[in-house]
Amino acid sequence: MRSLRAIIAALLALGLAAGMGYLLLGPYLDGQIVPGLWVWSVPVGGMRPEAARQALEAAAFPDEVSVVITGPSGERWPLSLADLGVALDAEATVQAACAPGHEGDLRTRLAARLRLMVEGATLSPRFVWNEAAAWARVERLAAQVGYPARDAGLERTAEGFAVLPAQSGQRVDVAATLAALEPLLRRAEGGEVSLVVEPVEPQIGDAQAEEARAIAERILEAPLVLRLEGEPMSWTFPPEALAEIVVIRPQTRTIRVGLDETALREWLRPVAEALRVEPVDARFHFDEATGELEVIRPSRAGRELDVEATVARINEVLRSGGHEVPLVVRELPPRYPDDLTAEALGIRELIAEGDSYFTGSSSARDHNIRVGAARFDGVIIAPGETFSFNEILGEVTSEAGYEPAYVIMGDRTVEGVGGGLCQVATTAFRAAFYAGYPVIERWPHAYRVRYYELGGFGPGFDATIYAPQLDFRFVNDTPYHLLIQTAVDAAHARLRFLFYSTADGRTVEQIGPTWGNPEPPPPPIYEYDPSLPAGTVRQVELAKEGLTAVLERIVRDAEGRLLYHDRFVSHFRPWPARYRYGPGFIPPPDATILGGPGDAP
Repeated sequence: MRSLRAIIAALLALGLAAGMGYLLLGPYLDGQIVPGLWVWSVPVGGMRPEAARQALEAAAFPDEVSVVITGPSGERWPLSLADLGVALDAEATVQAACAPGHEGDLRTRLAARLRLMVEGATLSPRFVWNEAAAWARVERLAAQVGYPARDAGLERTAEGFAVLPAQSGQRVDVAATLAALEPLLRRAEGGEVSLVVEPVEPQIGDAQAEEARAIAERILEAPLVLRLEGEPMSWTFPPEALAEIVVIRPQTRTIRVGLDETALREWLRPVAEALRVEPVDARFHFDEATGELEVIRPSRAGRELDVEATVARINEVLRSGGHEVPLVVRELPPRYPDDLTAEALGIRELIAEGDSYFTGSSSARDHNIRVGAARFDGVIIAPGETFSFNEILGEVTSEAGYEPAYVIMGDRTVEGVGGGLCQVATTAFRAAFYAGYPVIERWPHAYRVRYYELGGFGPGFDATIYAPQLDFRFVNDTPYHLLIQTAVDAAHARLRFLFYSTADGRTVEQIGPTWGNPEPPPPPIYEYDPSLPAGTVRQVELAKEGLTAVLERIVRDAEGRLLYHDRFVSHFRPWPARYRYGPGFIPPPDATILGGPGDAP
């Protein structure tokens, strides 16, 4: 009987052990969290991982913990962990919750599960920290606490200049504040942290502002005098004018006081114009025997005002207490100095010549031709440069040495200063024509002029100028400089333009000029002149036939390739004879009459 009871007890113990083993091992091998495990206030024991994750996310742990940030003036800002970028890491937390009772050998797992079921356990959740979010939150607080320093300033008043005192500021060191917060946030703990505040000192103090005021007052103590060293030239600007352009500019750790640079540049504009002296290029003749250049007019350096350097010097002198400022002038070297060589310019030979005759010209016309031709003697035209007759000729005035002689003005031939200069332009045109340079501007005369057909030249081989509307221009399209020489043969009334350079092998073929049938002149014009004796008439212009002439030029390079094919067309107008008549004279019936006795004043 006793042995039967023992057998039954043994069987019961074996059944109980089997039941406990089933309870401890069976259900939890399917991936459940061991009962008795809590994550803070959430019982996750017995849950599968997904259910535990949902329960943890619903708990909103970071919102439950508060961190108080305090300011320097007693401010308090209670913030949750979530406000400071702390968030639950649900995945990591669930993984941590699943570990107890599922790791180690069978005995270890059984012991762990039994302990959890009997005693229970609480697990801290896992968190992640977004430092950028915390930085942004602290920066918003910093904006409420910090304020900038104010630099000392200087302002104009009715009495002069007044100093605005400096004021210190303060700023929050966001990085240092985050360093103090970080331990709490990483442990997900509450607590109190103070903003790390540091003073901000102004860059410009009261002493610098006082110094700037003294400089400003010194600037207005006396007139500003600009002088050109070595010459009796000066320009004076009174203190009242200086006061209008005084500027105050705060800069790094200082206040800069001076005169407005833009206004100074305007003040210096007339000064610069008065001081400017253009450089004078040397002029040369080419000695064909030696192949060298001979200076016929020496060069001379020019000068100009260095405006920017002068502006800087004015402010420098004024700030130091001075009021007399030497102007900064720089030298302008000539383009062609005296020591130039023919080799350097590529001038080796005579490449073309143009000539014209002025036999029968009046003494005034002869004089103007000589004066005008001299303007071009020794001139150099650089490679790629455009020759402009009017630009080199300059002003045509009595002061420039010209005399009155006949010129074509509109529909009349009248006396004008510089008459005869078209003879010079015509000769230059012919030299450029034969040199093969591209001609970009050339104008014919209004009617045929006999001077330009002397020496065997036909009509249409001429050029007229009238500044600034009519010019003669060509381009030096070679890689060599061009030296122009002019010569007047008084014995034969002949003008020559000699072009010296280096021949590049181009050839020039002249075609024409050719012309059609002449057009008869229109009826003569009679103009009443009450100052003439009664019954008299005087012819003041000769009639001229009209004509259209065409001059062509074909220019080829050294290999025979076509460079230019030019057509210079000249439409010469038929020109009426013109007369002036006195009282009592009766013009012929076919004449055009201007005025009359009844119209006389």
